[in-house]
Amino acid sequence: MSTNSLILVGLTLISIVVLVDVSQGVGVSSDVRLLQTIADFTLRKKQEKNKQDLNKIPGIPWVDYPLFHEIPQTSFSCARVPAVPGMYANVETGCQVYHVCHDGREGDQGATFLCANGTIFNQKEFNCDWWYNVDCGDAPRLYNLNLDPETNPYVPPAHKEYLRRERLRIVVL
Repeated sequence: MSTNSLILVGLTLISIVVLVDVSQGVGVSSDVRLLQTIADFTLRKKQEKNKQDLNKIPGIPWVDYPLFHEIPQTSFSCARVPAVPGMYANVETGCQVYHVCHDGREGDQGATFLCANGTIFNQKEFNCDWWYNVDCGDAPRLYNLNLDPETNPYVPPAHKEYLRRERLRIVVL
């Protein structure tokens, strides 16, 4: 059961107990205080869950790695990339943001994603990786990996296999 559901159930129970107590001419009962305590505890747990313990991420935020909590506006444009479809690190964000450029339905920046704190987009591997495994400055040089059907994650496996067979056929002839 989600935290919101628990809070809703707790508040509903509080309302029922208060109605019963009031209708019987009794003041607010200890049951109401208990349910309120449970609701408060549940809410605090939800708030704590939303906070991130940065001590568990190696390095210093904004020194070793970017620490965006939402995607910032940048000048990235899918019109300036070598291949579509493709995945591209956004160096303006220290590579914490990456873009998937494809058929244009998400606009000029394509579909935009944010890597988790402490991770940045690894242009060589096409995934988010720990900041200390990636040199963000190399990303633009690696954009051309999207041109190679073998490395581009958006080329279907069946098409990759077809291209391999064609290459072998050409070499043999």
